[in-house]
Amino acid sequence: MDIIFNKEGAPLMFLGNKTYGATSDRKPTVQEELLSTFSHNKIEFAYWGDNNRYPENALNVIGKTGVLSTALNYKCRCCYGQGVVPMTLTGIDENNKEIFAPVNDKEILNYLRGFSFRNYHTQAFRDLIKIGNCFPIFIFNQTGEKILRVEIVNARHCRLSVDKKHIVLFGNFAQTFPDENAVVLDVLDESDPFLHLQILKTQGKLKGRAVAFPRIRNYFSNNDYYAAPDWDTAWRSGWIDVAHKIPTFLKKAYQNAMSLMWHIQIPDTFWEVRFPKENHQSTAEREAAINKYLDEFEENLTSEENPAKTLTTGFSLNESGKAEEKWIIERLENEIKAEERLSTSAAANSEILFSLMVNPSVLGAGLPGGPYSGNAGSGSDIREGLLVSLILNYIEKQQVLDPIELMFQYNGVQDVELMYRNIILTTLDTGKSTEEKLA
Repeated sequence: MDIIFNKEGAPLMFLGNKTYGATSDRKPTVQEELLSTFSHNKIEFAYWGDNNRYPENALNVIGKTGVLSTALNYKCRCCYGQGVVPMTLTGIDENNKEIFAPVNDKEILNYLRGFSFRNYHTQAFRDLIKIGNCFPIFIFNQTGEKILRVEIVNARHCRLSVDKKHIVLFGNFAQTFPDENAVVLDVLDESDPFLHLQILKTQGKLKGRAVAFPRIRNYFSNNDYYAAPDWDTAWRSGWIDVAHKIPTFLKKAYQNAMSLMWHIQIPDTFWEVRFPKENHQSTAEREAAINKYLDEFEENLTSEENPAKTLTTGFSLNESGKAEEKWIIERLENEIKAEERLSTSAAANSEILFSLMVNPSVLGAGLPGGPYSGNAGSGSDIREGLLVSLILNYIEKQQVLDPIELMFQYNGVQDVELMYRNIILTTLDTGKSTEEKLA
C-alpha cells in the first residue's frame, strides 16, 4: 500500500493493488453561519466558519486549484476593467438613455488615477470575489472634516462583532485569538452610513480616526455575518475535491502502469538459453542478472518516456516447427481509463467555472472530444462570454464604488457618479477589433 501523509501524519491518499482512496481536507458543515463567538475588549465577535478559519481554509483551496485561481483572477480583472472616470448625470434623452457629462475636477481625477484608489480598488475586488467579504476603512484628517482616503484591510484578518457595530483587526486568526495588538474599529450603520457619519461628525468623534464602512458582502448569500463566495457551492458539492484528485490519480497510475496494463508470459526455456547456468559463477549472480534484465524490460515497456514505443522480440522454432522461448505479452483491459479521468477533470473544471458564472469558452476550458468538447469556443463565443461577464459583474462593481462615492459626498463633492471604462472585443466587419465603452 502506497500512502501519502501530511505534516501531521494524517493520510491524504493511498494506492493499493486494487484500491485507490483520498481524504478530504474539509469537514462538511450544516452552514457557514455563526457557530460560536469569542470575546475581545468585552465585545463578542462572530466566528467565521468552522473553528474561525474559513478564510484560511478557502485561500488554501484556491492556492492549489489552478482553474479556480485563474477564474477568480479573471473575474477580478473583468470587474476592474480599465479603471473608472467621474461623470454627472445631466438628464435622459427621448430614447430613455442616460446623458452624462464628464467631471473635470483635478483633485478627483488625480485621486482616481493614483495609487491610493488603485490599491483600494484591486484589493476590494480580491477579497469580495475570493472569500465573499471585504472591509473598507475610512481614514479622516485631524479635524474630522474630510475623509483622506479609503483603505481595505485584508479580509482574512477581520472579524465582525455579534451586534455588527465593530470589527476587530488581527493578523494571526489562523493560530490564535486577538491579543493586545488587535485593533477594534467602529462600523457605520448598514442602512444609512452617511447619516451615521454626520452624527459622529457632530459629536466630534471622527478627528484623526479610522472608521469602518459596513462590510461589503456577496449579495447572494443569506448568511447573517459572513457571506459565502460564489465558488463555495463547487467546494461543498465536491467538484473541487475531484479537480484535486484527478492529477494525483493520473500521476500514480503512470508510475504504476505495469500493474495496470500488461500480462507477460515467459517460457522457462528462455532463461536457460538467455542466462545459461555455466556462464555465471553462482546462483545469486545469475538471479541478479535476470533481475536486472527484467527491470530494464519493465522500464522500456511502461515508463512515461516510452509511450507507444515499438517492442521487438524473437524466438526459435524446434524440430517440430513450434515456437520456443516465445514471450506472450497481453494488454489487460484497464478498468480505470485515463481518458475517462480527463473527461471527469474537464467536467470538474467546468462546474467550478459555472459556480462563478464564468463561461468556460473565455478561458478555453474543454477537451477535444466528449461531452465538454464545445467549451474551447470560437471567437464569437469568447466575445459573448466576455460581454456576459461584464454585465453580470455590475453588482460587485457598484458595491466596491459605494465607499468612494460616499467619501466624495462627505467631502462636499456632489452628484458624482463613477463609471467603468471597458475595452470591448468587436468583429472585423465593424472596421476595428476593439472599442472602449463606459458602464
